[in-house]
Amino acid sequence: MLQRIQSIFLIITAASIAVFLGTNSFVKAIGPTEKVAVNAFHVYHQSGEMALIDKPIYYVAVLAGLALILTIYTIFQYKNRLKQVLLISIISLFMGSALAVVVYHIQKDALPLGTGEGSYTFGTWAAFVAMVSNLLANRFIKRDEKLVKDADRMR
Repeated sequence: MLQRIQSIFLIITAASIAVFLGTNSFVKAIGPTEKVAVNAFHVYHQSGEMALIDKPIYYVAVLAGLALILTIYTIFQYKNRLKQVLLISIISLFMGSALAVVVYHIQKDALPLGTGEGSYTFGTWAAFVAMVSNLLANRFIKRDEKLVKDADRMR
């Protein structure tokens, strides 16, 4: 049933992954017209209208995209709770890997450029929200499975 609480958490996970893919994860203003930004697709250093550095990191987008596709698929696997638990574990692996690689590129590529303070933006926090909601969905699926097993045992 799609109205179960774990389906709501999986929808939140999918929406958060989509936000992670669509927004910057880190932005650092170096000067009035110069900035460094990291998202799931690029690390770029821009001065005015000219890009000084444009390093593609498409593998992060691929990991997050796979997590998004698996999340949407998992929502509709409500009849097979054990399969959902397995898929949620794989989603967590993909999202954790994507987030770790983004943080790596922030530390290695974005922070050393220029001076000034950078800030983690909405994309990073959306990835954390996706991880937490995925964890909660897994917990509620396991609780449902336990209730079904307890009910079968009582018969």
